[in-house]
Amino acid sequence: MSGRRAFVAIVAIALVGTALAGGLVALWAGPALRFVELAHPGRLALTVLPVAALAVRLALRPRPAAVGHARAANLLRTGRGPRVWLAHLPDGLRLAAAMIVAVALARPQSSRLSDTVRHEGIDIVFALDLSESMEAGDLFPSRLEAAKAVIDEMIAARPYDRIGLVVFGASASTVSPLTMDHDVLRALLRKLRIGLVDGTRTAIGAGLGVALNRLAESESASKVVVLLTDGVHNAEGVDPDAVAAEAAERGVKVFTVLMGRHGTGSIDPARLERIASVTGGYAYTAEDVEALRTTFQDILDRLEKSEIEGRRIRAELFAWPLWVALFLLVGDTVLRNTVLRRFP
Repeated sequence: MSGRRAFVAIVAIALVGTALAGGLVALWAGPALRFVELAHPGRLALTVLPVAALAVRLALRPRPAAVGHARAANLLRTGRGPRVWLAHLPDGLRLAAAMIVAVALARPQSSRLSDTVRHEGIDIVFALDLSESMEAGDLFPSRLEAAKAVIDEMIAARPYDRIGLVVFGASASTVSPLTMDHDVLRALLRKLRIGLVDGTRTAIGAGLGVALNRLAESESASKVVVLLTDGVHNAEGVDPDAVAAEAAERGVKVFTVLMGRHGTGSIDPARLERIASVTGGYAYTAEDVEALRTTFQDILDRLEKSEIEGRRIRAELFAWPLWVALFLLVGDTVLRNTVLRRFP
């Protein structure tokens, strides 16, 4: 059989096989088939690739008819009639499988069936002091780097939480709003350094206030701010106690962490204890790295979990065509190695 006639026979078999497979799927799916849509319909154009590859193969290396197995050779020798098409059945099944894989790549989905993404987690905002005193080395290699390390560990330990990040010095700003993209959040955390904000003063009230604003639209049953600082509130503006009272009204718990070793008068632990107490949180003091890690582990142990229902997504049905393609490939393999086996 000529290459052109072989091409027509193989493509025809593939189209018939694809139609039969589609009919069986439609019969099995029933009325639910009406709700199937393709997420990427443009990918159906990929069905052309296996057809083009077949055409190139037959044009460059036409297959002689006389070298086949006795039964296949007899079928090919006639050159016409339905029997000759049987010799190309394996190639047709393989082409049909490739075309059906292209359908799977188009991502068939059900607009009626849906999956709900659910997870357990809480909303957490870290408020990190970037005042100049955070460069002190009593926590190795510095207070800031030690704080970044334990925050990073805590983010990694809470994969189902939405987490935000706020920094403050003489003023406060948001580094990241609440997010589930923890890879980006951790990358932003690693880039923090002294000098990103004015570090000549410590505006604990502003830092706590911005963190509270990040939680304003949170629908989580549990909302937490973890405030890390090494100094006393000495900037004009928002009063930390007033912000703490507002946090308590909103049901936000504040955990405060006083970092480093300090002399008399350089800190105000009583204020941090008031902030934590009024919101139902806890106040910690971390004079070394080990104490800081222990503090964060204790915070982790105290955090609650609340079930969060995520957005509803369409049920993915790409497995259907993949199973059909697998079945056709099995048929191709069986025929090539039994009744339609060819020898080189």
